[in-house]
Amino acid sequence: MPLFRRTLIGSSLAAATLAFRPAHAAGKVLRIGISTSLSTLDPMMVTTGDEYIHANLVFNGLARMREDLVVEPDLAESWTYSDDLRQWTFRLRRGVKFHDGQEMVADDVVASFRRLLDPASTSPVRSQYDMIDSVAAPDAATVVFKLTIPYGGLADILTDRQVKIVPRGASDLATKPIGTGPFKVVSYTAGDRLVLARHADYFEPGLPKLEGVELRIIPEMSVKIAAVQAGDIDVVWDLPLEQVKPLSGRADLRIDSVPTASWDGAILNNAIAPFNDKRVRQAFHLAVDKKEVVDLTLFGQGVETISPIPPSHPFFAKDVTVAKPDPAAARKLLAEAGHPNGIKLPVILPVGRPVRERLGVTLQQLAKAGGFDLQVQRLPYSSFNAEVSGKAPLYIDGFFARPTVDTSLFSFLRSGGSWNERLWHYNDATVDRALDAARSSADPAVQKKNYGDVQAALVANPASFFAYSVNYACAYRKSVGGVKTHPMKWFDLRYATLG
Repeated sequence: MPLFRRTLIGSSLAAATLAFRPAHAAGKVLRIGISTSLSTLDPMMVTTGDEYIHANLVFNGLARMREDLVVEPDLAESWTYSDDLRQWTFRLRRGVKFHDGQEMVADDVVASFRRLLDPASTSPVRSQYDMIDSVAAPDAATVVFKLTIPYGGLADILTDRQVKIVPRGASDLATKPIGTGPFKVVSYTAGDRLVLARHADYFEPGLPKLEGVELRIIPEMSVKIAAVQAGDIDVVWDLPLEQVKPLSGRADLRIDSVPTASWDGAILNNAIAPFNDKRVRQAFHLAVDKKEVVDLTLFGQGVETISPIPPSHPFFAKDVTVAKPDPAAARKLLAEAGHPNGIKLPVILPVGRPVRERLGVTLQQLAKAGGFDLQVQRLPYSSFNAEVSGKAPLYIDGFFARPTVDTSLFSFLRSGGSWNERLWHYNDATVDRALDAARSSADPAVQKKNYGDVQAALVANPASFFAYSVNYACAYRKSVGGVKTHPMKWFDLRYATLG
């Protein structure tokens, strides 16, 4: 049967104006201010939000995810799956052209997936596609995936940032990318800008509407804000949440803040005392008012949650009862767990991640009444993997939204999951059974029921402290039309216009 369904997250104004004078005719090229240079232009290897923007403007996947999180066809025009969910067949659009003029055919899709699945691949998402046993092209317009397990969400995970189609035999994609997307790369200068031009042979008639896009690399947020206010750029990507309300009153700007499935939290290491005791993990939740956390950390631009599933998602379990904050009950649980005088321990904060640093300081303040005396320590985020992840008892971290609930939960909460072993070492038989059942079905009702069971189990036996789902904000000049802020932190600019 066909499957198209919902899934599833200090410089002066004068200086800024001088630095960012338009290089193209006004009204034709959209200028977006981003924060960092792109380490690669190879879509399979992108790891940062700035790189995700590029990947989704220059390349296409078999499927794509809209701003409302509905999955729809992209390079595939339709797909079907077998009754046992072990074989998926994708029918491709005909006449799609790569930027170099070649026609995209099934062999290109097969080559792209073999490149991703190669054991030698260092793509950050390769392990998420381990269920793919083989990819074949019975004809130029058909691609067949055979899986090692029943899996109901294959089309959904093919929307991910790194899973794009490139020409077979393509080399040096890191510096000379060739895709099928609405825009093609003209030039890239590290530390300055990525210049994109309209793909004249794009497969959707009349699109894109823009002549080009520039990603301007502007590390200082104050300079980006000054530039968009002056009209020297058109968009600020990933606007700091503390700027949402101050900038919302400007008549020349549109500020868009949208819910996402991206989350931050306190990582409670279940393998190390004191959080190897479920009662201590429960006490931590009772000690902290998550609504206060959202207000103090996110300036209200987010919502408290109980798992990586955000309250905006249809699979969020609204009927799960969560105990209200109760510091006295938290202290009582700590006493039962052998800590009558409370617990004193360090909480490690990632330097360079200001929102997460605020979260750590907020938790230090709020948890004290519940018996947790947290000693703030700061460490560069670049050192977290080597020195903190999976080792420290308590630290602050978070993750970008994933394309599906399965990819948001399975490797994080399933016993033996790669992210589970890297973070909190959680083990719960109910969660394991529910996660297995959810990914083995293509029925949304079955998935919702099982993901509800996961969320109920996480309340009873917390894996960690999921603080909130964080909003994502952008600032647009009022002259920008046809663009919606995407909760996955990329842009769909096919319909974008400049007035």
